[in-house]
Amino acid sequence: MNFTCIFFGTVFTIAGFIFACGRGHIYLSAWKNMPQDEKEKIKIVPLCRNIGEVIALSGIIFLMKGLWIGFENHWFVTAMTAWFIVAGFDLWYIEKSNRYYKK
Repeated sequence: MNFTCIFFGTVFTIAGFIFACGRGHIYLSAWKNMPQDEKEKIKIVPLCRNIGEVIALSGIIFLMKGLWIGFENHWFVTAMTAWFIVAGFDLWYIEKSNRYYKK
């Protein structure tokens, strides 16, 4: 058991679920400092759900490394590389898509 991975996996998974429920963004200083007119342009619930799922996925990968002996080195690196690629495409999609902006 790798207690460091279990700790970070638990933290990321909980943070991901908090974001996915639409309650995580209120703690971010960028959200707090954003002008109200900009806040009104953003569909925050679907955006938080998207980001929360990506954060929770990384937490699950860390939990798997910490709890499952067979998920060491090679598989963990492969899973994290795939996660980085998926997260990068997700950020690109968020930026280019109008899905998260109110009309």
